[in-house]
Amino acid sequence: ESPPKDVEYLEKLSKEELNELLTAFYPNARKKNGENYKKSALMGLRFGLQRHFLLKKNVDIIGDQEFAKSNQVYEAAIVELKRQGFGNVEHHNAISREDLQKIQLSYNPAVPDPKSLQRFVWFNIMFHLIRRGRENLRLLTKQSFAIKTDATGRKFVYQAADELDKNHRGHDNADDSPGEGRMYEQDGPLCPVKAFELYLAKLNPKLSCLWQKPKAKEHFKETDEVWYCNVPVGKNTLGTLMSRISKELELSQTYTNHYIRTTAVSLLDECNFEARHIMRVTGHKSESSIRSYSRRLSEVKQKQISHSLSSACFNSTNASSSSEIVSVNEAEEIVCTESETTNCPQSPVLTQNFASHSQETVNFHSGAFAGANVTIIFYKK
Repeated sequence: ESPPKDVEYLEKLSKEELNELLTAFYPNARKKNGENYKKSALMGLRFGLQRHFLLKKNVDIIGDQEFAKSNQVYEAAIVELKRQGFGNVEHHNAISREDLQKIQLSYNPAVPDPKSLQRFVWFNIMFHLIRRGRENLRLLTKQSFAIKTDATGRKFVYQAADELDKNHRGHDNADDSPGEGRMYEQDGPLCPVKAFELYLAKLNPKLSCLWQKPKAKEHFKETDEVWYCNVPVGKNTLGTLMSRISKELELSQTYTNHYIRTTAVSLLDECNFEARHIMRVTGHKSESSIRSYSRRLSEVKQKQISHSLSSACFNSTNASSSSEIVSVNEAEEIVCTESETTNCPQSPVLTQNFASHSQETVNFHSGAFAGANVTIIFYKK
């Protein structure tokens, strides 16, 4: 086994020597644990090497003719990774509605504690204001967000201070500032604005940062004026918080922070909000970026498609006894089969913006749903 080569050694290699080294590297690159890289990871390594050698040696390991051999081997390595099943791309699907409900219900306002309160506030700020997964979380302060009251008397939380992020640098115009989203107060005990107010009131006054380490349960009393330590939550902890929440609440899968943003954009797109309006909340600078979040089918749409296809294959009894929710238009109405009307889950994420409802039973006499009785519940804004 040859000794490891340092960066300085690699930079001194001729094009011919570097080409031979890359020819051996691409098919044999492995993680520290010996596993193959995914196709996307190997592609990332190659582009990283290309940028490095362009900067240090003005050598293009992808475009220069001298690297034709190593590039051919790279293409063959990619094909082999795909053949072995390492070509799958991990898509950030939306968080399921059931998991969204679990997250919201994990906080009990009747018996609040520092940890669950902080996570409830953190998730709702990330979700309603559609923030990036990791960016600037550690830099947020008590002044980063504020509470106002609109002309109708309803309170809302908004981003009070601009910040530098991926799409917004110091040279931006005033109209390019991110953060036009609002998190409005809601009826009921799980009001995100009330929780935010309580959270601010219980923060440690000696520390300006927004995310402070919660007191341990054995050192906490609900009557305490301060619930948080004079210690900020670490950058890595904040960056992986959604993964921790997923595991602790036993959600259907382990979500990353970025899933929250993906979910919010997907839901707004399903409700037919225009991309230009979503951009004012997310801070995106192009509509194509917004569309990239909506290229994959939502879980609700996948259920609808499966239900429609299944009902054409099976008899009406099986079709009408399905336990799945079928949504015709999430923005205006929710549809449940007759057998489940009384037990239809009422997710706060879906229903908090809707008021009174009426219902009507429809009998299908022809088509894919022939013989089925469906009760339609109409929710109106």
